[in-house]
Amino acid sequence: MSQLFNRVAKVSIAQREFSYPPFSIEFTQEQKIGNLQSATLKLYNPSPETIQAFEPQKKGAGKVFPKVTVNAGYKEESGTVILGEAIGFKVSLDGVDRVLEVNISDSATKWGTAIINKSYKKMKASAVIKDACKAAGITTGSVELGTDKTYDSITLGKFASSIGKIASDTESEYYFANGQLTVQPKNPKKSKAIVLNSSSGLLGKPEKTAKGYKIKTLFLYNLRIGMIVKIEFQDMNMTAKIVKGKKDFSTFGEASCEFEVMPI
Repeated sequence: MSQLFNRVAKVSIAQREFSYPPFSIEFTQEQKIGNLQSATLKLYNPSPETIQAFEPQKKGAGKVFPKVTVNAGYKEESGTVILGEAIGFKVSLDGVDRVLEVNISDSATKWGTAIINKSYKKMKASAVIKDACKAAGITTGSVELGTDKTYDSITLGKFASSIGKIASDTESEYYFANGQLTVQPKNPKKSKAIVLNSSSGLLGKPEKTAKGYKIKTLFLYNLRIGMIVKIEFQDMNMTAKIVKGKKDFSTFGEASCEFEVMPI
C-alpha cells in the first residue's frame, strides 16, 4: 500500500467526543493472549468537564467505570482500537500543556469480580462459555475451540479461572478484542493468514527471539493478538501467530506497532 498520511483519532466517552484535529491525542495499548488488554490514553489541555467525564459513578458499595472508545488510524484506513473501561486517571503538567492520562482496561470489573456458581451437564464447552459470559454480562466475539468437548459435568465458580480451565481443557486460548471475549484454537488454521511485507506495513527485518520473532509495523489499527500473519521479508516467508503486541499512536509523534509472533 502507499504510505499513509493524514492521521485521525477520536475518543468517545459519556456521549462526548474528542477528535483530532483539533485535539491532540496519544495512546499506548498492550495486548497479550490470556490477559485483559490495557491502554494508556492521553488528552492534551482538557476542560474541567472533560476530566469529570472520566470519573467513576458510585453504585451501591462499588463503582461503575465509564466506557471509553478510541478510534484511530489514517483517513485512508482507521477504526476502533480500544473499547474498555476508564479505571483510573490523573492530570499533570507537561511544559505549558495540561495532560489528562487515563488507564483503560477491557471489562476489568466483570472479569475480575464475576462469579458464576452454576453447574452444567452433558453440554459442549462452547455452549458453557457462551452461557457463562451471558451470566457475567460479558460480550462474546468468536468462540471457536481446538476441541469442543462435551462435559459430563462441570461446575463454574469465578468467571476468570473458569474460562482459563475450559480453554486448557479444549486446547484453546482466549483474549479480549474491542470489549469482546474471543476464544480460538491454540493451533489455528493457516488459511486465514494476513500478508505482512514492506508494501502492507512491515518495517525492517524481523528480530529473532527465544520463542519466535519481534516485528515492527506501521500503525495498523486492525492487527491484533491471535491473528495469523504471513511475513515476507527478503528470503523469509513465514506463517506465524501474533501472541503479544504493543500499539503506539500519537497525533504529533510516532505511530507504529510492535508484535511478538510464534511460527506455526
